[in-house]
Amino acid sequence: MPIINIVIPEEIGPVEECVVVTWLKREGDRVEQGEDLLILQAEKTSFDIPAPATGTIKAVLVSQGETVKRDQPLAHLAVSETETVAAAAAEPEPESAVPPAAPGDGGRASPLAKKLARQHGLDLSRISGSGSGGRITERDVQAVIEAQTRQTSSVPQKEVLASPVAKRLAREHGLNLADLPTAGSGRITEKEVRAYLETQQPVTAASAPAASRTIPLAGMRGTIARRMQQSLQEMAQLTLHTEVDVTDLVALRERLKSQGPVTYTDLIVKACALALKQHPRLNATVEGDQIKLLADIHMGLAVALDEGLTVPVLRHADRQSLADLARERTRLVEKAKANQLTTPEITGSTFTVTNLGTYEIDAFTPIVNPPEAAILGVGRIVEKVVVYQGKIAQRTMMTLSLSFDHRLVDGAPAAEFLQTIKRQLEQPAALA
Repeated sequence: MPIINIVIPEEIGPVEECVVVTWLKREGDRVEQGEDLLILQAEKTSFDIPAPATGTIKAVLVSQGETVKRDQPLAHLAVSETETVAAAAAEPEPESAVPPAAPGDGGRASPLAKKLARQHGLDLSRISGSGSGGRITERDVQAVIEAQTRQTSSVPQKEVLASPVAKRLAREHGLNLADLPTAGSGRITEKEVRAYLETQQPVTAASAPAASRTIPLAGMRGTIARRMQQSLQEMAQLTLHTEVDVTDLVALRERLKSQGPVTYTDLIVKACALALKQHPRLNATVEGDQIKLLADIHMGLAVALDEGLTVPVLRHADRQSLADLARERTRLVEKAKANQLTTPEITGSTFTVTNLGTYEIDAFTPIVNPPEAAILGVGRIVEKVVVYQGKIAQRTMMTLSLSFDHRLVDGAPAAEFLQTIKRQLEQPAALA
C-alpha cells in the first residue's frame, strides 16, 4: 500500500513555515480526498489542510503548537492501489522495513501519543499499540484515557457538536463543552465558548491558585516579533506627534452614523489616503539602493486579536467613497476576528493606520510595518479646554503620531504630510 507525505500545500502561498493549530483527524482514521485533516496558521492567517487523496492516516508526525517548515512532512497517508492520488504536493514514500516492536514500546509511540500520555500521566509500556509494527497511536492512548474515565465516573456525558477552534479553546481552558448552556442545541462555536469563559472568569480567578504559564514565541506572535525587530533594525525611524481639533469631525460622524456604520477610523483612513496622493514620498518603499514611489494606495488597518495583531488591507482607498471604505473595513475586521482572512487580504499594504484610542491612549510611538515607509498612530478623542480663535473654549481633541523611515523622507516633508492629515480632519467636509 503506497505511503504519501502530507505537506504544506502550495496553495497557501510563499510561506516558509506554519504552526499546527489543531488536528481534525487522528492516526488510524480513514479520510476521503478533500476532507480536512488539520488547521495550520501561516503568518496571520489560518488554513484548513485537506487530504490529497483517499486513504488512512498511518502516522501523525507533528504536534499541536509545533512550527513546521515548508517541505516538512506533517503526516503519512496510506493510499490504496485502486485509489487515485490527486495531490501534486504529496511525495511517494516507500514503506520502511522497521521490525515489529513489542506491545507498549514507548520508543515506537507517535509524537501525539507520547504528548497525550505525558499530559495524563500514563505509562506507555502498559499500552498496547494498534499501529504498524505495534506502534502506539494517539487513538490507543485516548482509548485508555476514556476507559479510565468510564471507571471513575458513571455520569453519562452529553454528545456535543462543536467547531474545531471551539474544541481547542475548551481544551486549553479545561472546559467540558457539555457544561455550556447551548450544548445539545446545535454546533458550538468559538464565540459561545469565549462568552461562557467570560462568565466563569471571576469564579476561576477566586478559586484557582496562580500558576506560571509559557507561551511559545511562534505562529502569529513569532511573526510579529520578527517583523518588528526587522523594522527597527533596518529602518531609521522617527516619530512626530501633533494635536488635532476634531470637533467638526465628531459632528460629521454623528450625522453619517444614520447612513451606515461609519467610524472615526474610516474617516482617518480616507484622510490619509487623500494626503498620500499629495505626498507620494510617504507612499513608497526601499528596493536595494533605490526609493520606489508606489502608484497604488493600499491602506493597512491594524486589528488586535487575542493571538496578536493582523493588518487587513483596504485596496485603492483613495478611489473609494467613504461608504465603500466603511463596508470593506467592516467585512475585513469581521473576517480577521474569525481568523478567516486570506493571504491577498493581508498583503500589499503601502501605509498603515493603527488606532489605540478605544484603549484611552493619548499618544504612542507606532513601529513602521515593513516594507512600508510610514505608519499613523491614532490616540483617543477627548474634550479639552483650549484657546480657540483667541478665546478659551471647550473643544474635542485627538493626538496623531506619525512614525516614518528617515531614509526615504526627511522630517520637514513628513511633518507637511502630517499637517495635511490634520487639516483634513479639522475641516472634514471633503471626506464625506
